[in-house]
Amino acid sequence: MGFAEQYNKETGLDLVLGTPLYMAPELVQQQKYTEKVDIWSLGVITYQLLSGKTPFDGKNLEKINQNILKKKVTFSEKHWKNVSDHAKDFIL
Repeated sequence: MGFAEQYNKETGLDLVLGTPLYMAPELVQQQKYTEKVDIWSLGVITYQLLSGKTPFDGKNLEKINQNILKKKVTFSEKHWKNVSDHAKDFIL
């Protein structure tokens, strides 16, 4: 993809690239971040694969960012009734 960057534990990273729906709060807030933002994105992708929905959707970028920062992840019965508790725990 051409977006790889060398990670240094002492300085962290600050380059913001990617799709807003999968960004961790640190990226939304333009803070230094670690490899943990990738784990966040993995959780968001897993949520979407299992439910067909994104956990932090919105009609515009401002609403998406607000949801990433404040919205609690939920598992509504409609989309999650056939998903195991282990899968839900993996996401959280």
